[in-house]
Amino acid sequence: MVTRRTTLSGMFYPDNPVLLKRILDAFYDNPQLRDFFAKCSPKTKESGISSVSEPVSEGSMPEGVSAIPEDLTRIPKGIVSPHAGIVYSGLTSAYAYSAIPSGFSGTFVIIGPSHSGYSDCMSSQDWETPLGDIAADGVLIEELSKYLRVDDHAMGKRENSIEVQTLFVKHRFPNAKCVCVMMDNQTERNSLEIGRAIYNALSVTNTEAVIVASSDFSHYIPAAEAEKYDIYAIDALGNLDTGLFYRRIITEGISACGYGPIIAMTECCRLMGAEYSQLLKYSTSGDITGEYSEVVGYAAISVE
Repeated sequence: MVTRRTTLSGMFYPDNPVLLKRILDAFYDNPQLRDFFAKCSPKTKESGISSVSEPVSEGSMPEGVSAIPEDLTRIPKGIVSPHAGIVYSGLTSAYAYSAIPSGFSGTFVIIGPSHSGYSDCMSSQDWETPLGDIAADGVLIEELSKYLRVDDHAMGKRENSIEVQTLFVKHRFPNAKCVCVMMDNQTERNSLEIGRAIYNALSVTNTEAVIVASSDFSHYIPAAEAEKYDIYAIDALGNLDTGLFYRRIITEGISACGYGPIIAMTECCRLMGAEYSQLLKYSTSGDITGEYSEVVGYAAISVE
């Protein structure tokens, strides 16, 4: 099996495996994340995911939002995780992956937006990380190739939306497999079709999987404005209303780069039986840099 080599090590994340593991360990040891999951009660179904009127301050959550502690048995069917350099968005990603028990050894279907303009495709290769390779799920890839073409050349190019996610997968779920999908056409119709294609392939192969939508949210606007509009869009996912989510993204011009993968993931999870979403964490790059005039928004969301 040919392995897809890393392209961003030493830039988006350290290429030294010892240092990288230390940083990733620190995200999960962070008091904010530990306290949040320790204090939360079992999830209850909500009609909405959050309240737009209330700001999401650092370390707090919108009213009515809860999360699952790791010791509960239900595994999220999908998550949203950001993909910036891990110093900026890594803690928020850890919130998303923490909702999945660390013993999960199934397959992660990672859907990331194409920042370089490559058309919709997927990888057939194992994925290299500084922490070791992630094995590709060949059975699922073969079935999914009936709906989505394999293009290992395009998938081998620099693409942070997928590569950053593989770090969190390998670190927390060392025995898990992966199927990596890149999306260029993020229209509502195409996003829904990809979500349904993934669901069909999972059903045929009877694969235990978690679907990962890789996305940052608003880009390079003031923090208060980013939070307002990002939460407004995210709120539409509370009851998995992808149509409303898409309309809010387009109508308000919200510069979330992976709204198509989010729609595809949500549609797949809905078909898998999911009923609602939970916002686990919202942050911005300003929380790290201290510069709030132009930020990028990050969200961790669990779909169940």
